[in-house]
Order: sequence, then C-alpha cells, then structure tokens
Amino acid sequence: MNPLLISGFGTSINVDKRKLVVTNKLQNKRLEFAPHKIEHDSIIIDGHTGNISFESMRWLMKHNIHLTLLNWDGNLLATTLPDQTISGKLRLFQYKKHLDGIIRYSIAEKIVKSKIDSSLNLLLELSKFYPIDKNEIKKRFEAEFEIFRTKSAKNTHKIPEIMGHEARIAKIYFEYIRDVFGKLAPQFSFETRSSIDHKRADHAADEINALLNYGYSILAAEIKKSLNSVGLDTQIGFLHETLLSRTPLVYDCQELFRWLIDLSVIQLLEENKLKKSDFILTENYHIRLKQSTAKLLVDKIKYNFNLKVSYGKKYFAYQNILNNNISQLAQFVGDRKKTLEIKIPPIKINRDDNLELRQKILSMSPEEGKKLGINKSTLWYMKKNVQSKDKMKIYDKILEKLE
Repeated sequence: MNPLLISGFGTSINVDKRKLVVTNKLQNKRLEFAPHKIEHDSIIIDGHTGNISFESMRWLMKHNIHLTLLNWDGNLLATTLPDQTISGKLRLFQYKKHLDGIIRYSIAEKIVKSKIDSSLNLLLELSKFYPIDKNEIKKRFEAEFEIFRTKSAKNTHKIPEIMGHEARIAKIYFEYIRDVFGKLAPQFSFETRSSIDHKRADHAADEINALLNYGYSILAAEIKKSLNSVGLDTQIGFLHETLLSRTPLVYDCQELFRWLIDLSVIQLLEENKLKKSDFILTENYHIRLKQSTAKLLVDKIKYNFNLKVSYGKKYFAYQNILNNNISQLAQFVGDRKKTLEIKIPPIKINRDDNLELRQKILSMSPEEGKKLGINKSTLWYMKKNVQSKDKMKIYDKILEKLE
C-alpha cells in the first residue's frame, strides 16, 4: 500500500507533457510523475474544491491507480477502479452460494472467527504495554465462545446468530480499546463507536471516531480494489445483509483487517500528541481530520499494511495477505477450491518499554541503579519519561543492564 493523499483548497490534477501533475498554487506545491514511474498505487482525494482533468483520470486508469474520494466527514464517498476482471460464471456461483444457507453460514463463520482471533491477539499484545488484564480478556472471550458453541450445536445456521456473536465480542473488545484510548488521549472523551443520534458511526462525535472512520474508509477502498480485481460482486455478501446502496461483501472483508486500523490509530496517538486543534468541528458539531492529521494517519496505515509477517513459508506484507485472502474467497466461491481457509497472521508489537520494565524502572532505588551502572541523573530522567510518555525508547545499553 502506497497511497498519495491530496487535500487542500484549490488542488488540481492534470497531465502535462505526458506527466501526471498535482499542483496547489496556494500552498506553492507541485508534484510530477513520469509515465510508468509513479510509486503510488492509489490517490486519496480529501477535499471539496479543485479539479481533475479527463486526461489525468485516463492516465491513472492506464497505470492501474484507483481514485478514492472521501466525504466531508472522512467516510468513503466513491472510488474509481481500474478495469475489472469480469466473470459472469463466478458471479453466478457467488449468488448461488449466497442463497445456500449452509454455505453462506460457513463463510460468515470463518470471517467472524478470523476477526475475533485478530481482535483477541491485538488485546493480548496491548496488555504488554497497558494495564489490561489478559487473563480476564481470555475468560470473557472464552465464555462468549461457549455460549455460541452451544447455540451452534443445534445446527440452526442462522446469520443473525453469528452476527449477534460478533457484536457481543466487539462490545467486549471496545471496552478494552476504550481504556487504551482513554489513557492515550483523555481529552478526546472516546466512549463508544456509536452515538445517540446515529447508531452507526457515520458521523464522528469525537476525535477518536473521526480517526477510526477515516482509517476504515481507506481500508474499504483497498478492499473494493481487490474485489474488483478478482471479479466478485461487492453487493452480495455472506455475513452482512444485502441492502440498497450498500456493499456487504466489502463490509465482510473489512472485518478481517479492522484491527489493523485500530492499531494504527493507537500508534498515531502514542507517537503524536494530537490536540483538539488538529481536528475540525463542523457546524453540525461533527468532527473531521485536518489535512496534516490525515497525512499522519495515512502514513501509519501505510506502514502497517506494508509490514511483512510470516505467511505460509515466506514473509509477506499485510497488503499482499489481504489480496491473497480475497483471491482464496473467489476461488472457493467459483468452485476452484473445495474448502475456504481465511488466514491472517497475528501481529507482534515490538517495543522495549513493556509494563514489567516500566515498573522495574519506577521502583529502582539510586543504590540499585548504581549497581547496574546507571547514575542518579540518568535514573531520574528514565523515571520521568516512564511517568510522562505513553511510548518511550530505551537504549540498548540501558536495556541490557535492566534485563
């Protein structure tokens, strides 16, 4: 993943002497990309004024680069996708499997299981750095699993049951994520993903939800691109219901990687002390991201989706893993594979400053520090950093002494 974020009043995109040119005269910015030498794989347009020429849109399509248009609140408004792999036979198989209750349920169950496994893994990773009781998490998740297994044993194969299971797990998950957000950014007063006037989180009432909405929109655009490339119909899903003006298959596949957006937001808050002035309050009292904040978030999401993890016998970026899982789904739907396996490798958060190490620093006396070769002033600064920073770097020489 390597998107180019375009935002700001008066931005224009056109083609000049075979080159794609992005300009903003007010900001005195100009970007040029020669044919077949552009490193970006998508362009995100987050703005309300500006222009794009027909020739530049043709240039982007020829280079297999899709456009993503975000609404005023950061939600996905539209995408322009490269040429689609059209397979009438695949779509007929997709419709048939959607109408088969047992097959549809089996696909939905695998999607939900993958989401829950990834959510649990993220919480356990976060428990290394935040006061989260990992044993309590495991017990609560397992208790919900047991309830669901008991119901599943009746072989009802009803989609509302598995969606209810997913919703209950999501509620537990966000209870802990809320505590992390509360520690990182108490000034943003995050409570829940929904608000009183909107059951869905379409209009962010706080800054955390604005960040999450923006991230989920970028994820949705990537999934649309991948589904488009394999020829699946985005309007026919397996977990989410088919509704007017909705793309349930996009929502289905989003569930597999929402946790990576959540992690990106957490990491952004850890590394950048965002303030309320980094957001825009609209006349309807909704929150949206400023251009500089959006760029920070896009960069963090880009980093995480390009992170390579063990997948099979090799290492692949999460972007490639997303595409591979959608390809696996297409092969199963089209009867080219007899079984469906959804596999999302767990992430490992690599940080030195875990809770145990932080507590060791805080409880260390000057005498104990002296024995380890840590002088009083160094120990004082270490304790100050532990108390004031959500994420801190512990240098290797100090880390060796503490271990």
